[in-house]
Amino acid sequence: MKNFISKFWAILTVFLLLGSFLFGQQLQSVLLRAPFMRIDPSFSGGEVERTIQSSPYTILIHEKVFPALIGEGDEGFRQITIVNNDSTLICYNLDNLVVDSLTTVRIIENKPIVFVGGHTDTIREVGLSEKKLIFRIEERK
Repeated sequence: MKNFISKFWAILTVFLLLGSFLFGQQLQSVLLRAPFMRIDPSFSGGEVERTIQSSPYTILIHEKVFPALIGEGDEGFRQITIVNNDSTLICYNLDNLVVDSLTTVRIIENKPIVFVGGHTDTIREVGLSEKKLIFRIEERK
């Protein structure tokens, strides 16, 4: 009986692998819509905590993320995404966007300057495309 089950499982695995190669895109879209699946916050920036609508911009402030293999790590980030709603604007300029009680951001000519507790903090990653300015502020617990 064990021999039969192991051979059956091996054959089933071969078909599952072939199916995943042939129907990978459809399988990916089905799995991403599944309620038990989540995209790693390191790639997605985490859940959106707050959305600020201004005339030319939509500002998405994400929750703090402390990625680790198990549990939470000591170092993390907070991602801020600024979406340009007006395609005629090329340059991002924002004065003193309040992120939380300690953190404010000022953007001058697409360059974010982050102030945390009165001092300038580091930006771990910056991405700029036609419609989005994405940056991450380093955080510590």
